Amino acid sequence: MFSRDDVAAFVNKNFEPVWQSVRPVPIVRIDFGNGTVLTRTLHGNIATYVGTADGQVLDLLAGIYTPAVYVQRLQQFRLLANYADQQGPAQRVERLRAYHKGQLEALKKDTTPPVLVNVADRSKRIIEGGIKAMLVMPDRARVPSPRGVPPLVPGDPTLDSADDLATWKALVKDTEANESVRRRQVHALLASASPATPAALTKRVYKDILHADLDDPYLGLGSSLFASYPFKDDKSH
Repeated sequence: MFSRDDVAAFVNKNFEPVWQSVRPVPIVRIDFGNGTVLTRTLHGNIATYVGTADGQVLDLLAGIYTPAVYVQRLQQFRLLANYADQQGPAQRVERLRAYHKGQLEALKKDTTPPVLVNVADRSKRIIEGGIKAMLVMPDRARVPSPRGVPPLVPGDPTLDSADDLATWKALVKDTEANESVRRRQVHALLASASPATPAALTKRVYKDILHADLDDPYLGLGSSLFASYPFKDDKSH
């Protein structure tokens, strides 16, 4: 996703991107005993944080997204940065908490949450690049809801094979889960947490939301790996 020119261009234009690896990449090596060895990395997971200049998390995305929905979400986060500071940095914490509580309540009721739109005067936008974000109901927003997961939209990959289609369907399913179950969990976390940096939240996000305990050397696979191993209780092995 990040290798796509359009996604990378949007990120570079609107944010100061930083990449951090939170643990070494797991590598699986299978020796078939006949001279054939398969070595590959395991698919990891990812969390995207958007924060203030002083490092406070505004919102985050847990998991992998389709490019279209990912960019829609980042656009909402860009507006959220403006919305949170409209009453001054001193009010940011309570304004963010209220925002996340409102989003969480809407998702609990299975309704589309309010969305942020830029209501800055058009001439100000053109001349100054100004932003004035307002939270409105989706039917008044005139913008696509980030909760929608379009099957294929302009700019999404052309599917030339059955493998491509299967991969795309899996990505769409992940996006749907991210935008329902995981978004509720994210809003609940950020509505209750004090102002926090990514470092303070990462282990909770990976363990409780992405189900990948960063402190577990086997990434939750230990019971499967060792359940039928005959020497699992033998300390000499």
